[in-house]
Amino acid sequence: MRRSRALKIIIAVALITAIGPVLTAIYLAQQQGLAAEFDRVTSYARSVAARSDRAVEQMQAAIDTLIAANAEDPCSEAMLTQMRQLGISMEFLKVAGAVSGERMLCSTLGMHEQGLALGPPDSTTPLGARLRLSAPMPFSSGTPYISIEREGFIAMAHRSQAVDLVVDQDGVLFATFDPSTGEIRTASGTVNSQWVSAVDNATEAAFIDDDYIVGVVRSEQVALTGAIAAIPARYLAEQVWAFIGVLLPIGLVTAVVLTGSVLYFARMQVSLPTQIRQGLRRNEFYLVYQPVVNLHTGRWVGVEALVRWQRADGRVMQPDEFIPVAEHSGLIGLLTEKVIELASKDMMATLRDNPDFFLSLNLSARDLQSGTTVDRLMTMVRGNGISAGQLVVELTERMLVDASAARAVLSAMRRQGIQVAIDDFGTGYCSLSYLETMQFDCLKIDRLFVEAIDTEAATNRVVLHIIEMARTLNLKLIAEGVETEAQAQYLREQGVEYAQGWLYSRAITPSELAAQLSRRAV
Repeated sequence: MRRSRALKIIIAVALITAIGPVLTAIYLAQQQGLAAEFDRVTSYARSVAARSDRAVEQMQAAIDTLIAANAEDPCSEAMLTQMRQLGISMEFLKVAGAVSGERMLCSTLGMHEQGLALGPPDSTTPLGARLRLSAPMPFSSGTPYISIEREGFIAMAHRSQAVDLVVDQDGVLFATFDPSTGEIRTASGTVNSQWVSAVDNATEAAFIDDDYIVGVVRSEQVALTGAIAAIPARYLAEQVWAFIGVLLPIGLVTAVVLTGSVLYFARMQVSLPTQIRQGLRRNEFYLVYQPVVNLHTGRWVGVEALVRWQRADGRVMQPDEFIPVAEHSGLIGLLTEKVIELASKDMMATLRDNPDFFLSLNLSARDLQSGTTVDRLMTMVRGNGISAGQLVVELTERMLVDASAARAVLSAMRRQGIQVAIDDFGTGYCSLSYLETMQFDCLKIDRLFVEAIDTEAATNRVVLHIIEMARTLNLKLIAEGVETEAQAQYLREQGVEYAQGWLYSRAITPSELAAQLSRRAV
């Protein structure tokens, strides 16, 4: 049942990693394509608004110039010349003239003997400017003009100039509108007047409406000008496909990498127990030894055996990669047997030659529940002619949850003379009162707390509490992970006797250990 459930989870995760990056790439391509088209259509609308603003600004400037002339005769030859100069010098201005009532008396084109009928204005601004959206012009062949009239003068621009943009796409619509009324003033193509409402409470908006991507802006310079641009929605698909061309390969590569990683991890997890069995049969496991040093004399007093696994492919696996699997699959007992076997081969001569030197072995929670654990250790002692006191077994706090079973095994070990140490102390849940109920010989201060010495970390005071607990219980202390002389000096000052870490030595092979011991007094 557990295997079936694990298989289902693996399949589900593999499908997610295979499909997820691809779907994500497509989704991102859609979002990027839409954002690109929104940016494009908004840019078009801004261009229309800018052109409309410039046209209005030039028309107002022309009127201001004519008013400033303060001529008695607005249609004098001098004024006509000035009107013509304005028409030539300005990009959008086409006609400037003088007005009386609703008739233009003269203009850039010259005198109008009967006056050119302009018709009533379409609107009047609060400042009194009269706007006409379709002012008539002679010789214009029906081309519509937009005009502004103020204080007896008028300026005209071609109505379609603001929306006369050249862009790369076909079928793009442009328009200007009056934001106060929503009325469309000029347009190229058929523009939906309802699009104007998109900027009721904003200066810009972009959205999709049926077959168009629409951008609407309200001019920030001329209050009575707004602009619209609309791109056919078919161009969105082109943008999306362009982004898919970039993002999809990335998504596919990501999917392949993730799926491969999941399948590799799954294969490792499913087959690792089998591989552990094979590794035990093939003698792929070996031990390295981390020296334990007397902090006050510098003398090497013992070693901790650390198991490693060199696979057939040459890869060396660390304990945290295979120990949990061995425990979960019930292979930890076989692995413990292998560790005892290897330690017997590697260390017995050293222990016999150095009666004060000890060997520390790490046991698992399952080892504490096995009635054969003590027998295995004592077989090792008796078969090699060493003292039981030269063996130290290391346990973690979390392994002592089943206190009754653990207490029985620990008591049996200590009756035989084997020493017991709590490894990584401070990371679990053992209180002082709990420690008093169990029988131990040594506490090992976890490297996490050693690293915090002389720092501002919240854990830097824990070392002192652990030291005080050990003193109260009359336990030896070993500090793990000592890497600096400052840490070592602090621990010495606090009365800690032993340490291990890179300051003194990395974990070394049996041959390296023998060579080191031969060069120093043990």
